[in-house]
Amino acid sequence: MRKGDLTRLIRILGMLGSDHDGERAAAALAADRLVRGSGWTWWDLLAPARVSRPIRSQWMDPLTDRLAAADSRMRQLRSENARLQEEIRRLKRRLDLRTRPFRPAEDRPPAAP
Repeated sequence: MRKGDLTRLIRILGMLGSDHDGERAAAALAADRLVRGSGWTWWDLLAPARVSRPIRSQWMDPLTDRLAAADSRMRQLRSENARLQEEIRRLKRRLDLRTRPFRPAEDRPPAAP
């Protein structure tokens, strides 16, 4: 229904509270004519809005176990994290060896027998 027709219908329906029987009857008739003249039915106007199902943006495989997939991914990430931490430890050791100041042999303490 157009906005102008809807505004007019609201005004007409407001007259249904009149104290005069004839005015109420005329308002009801005018409202019915306006609704039908607009190509609508009272059901169209007053029926509750349908709740539409959300549209899926991607196809979902019904056979995929999402929990198992998440667990698998967590195992992969933990393994990769452990590998990267080990690589960091190895690189730090190499860096320590390179940045350690050089001490000539005479400055070194004697080796234990």
